[in-house]
Amino acid sequence: MSTTPQGPGLLDERGCLTASGLATVVRAPVGKAPDELAVHLASCVRCQERLLATGREQERVPRARPQTWRNLLLVLMALLAGLVALGMTLAILNGR
Repeated sequence: MSTTPQGPGLLDERGCLTASGLATVVRAPVGKAPDELAVHLASCVRCQERLLATGREQERVPRARPQTWRNLLLVLMALLAGLVALGMTLAILNGR
């Protein structure tokens, strides 16, 4: 493992990740970031905060809108099943 990361301009004079270094880490698949950048990121609070501030909001998948009619149907079916069970219990208790 070398002491300098591959590629120019990934670390600044303080040893922190530059914008291109952060971009390299963000673009890398999980667990596949360059070792030197990952080691630095694990030990540098400033770079961790900068990485978290970049966020990945643009990658969010929009949630599907809940289907109200389906939920209503399920509630009505559960209510009907409860009424049938109550009716059967009353019929048994009354000796029918």
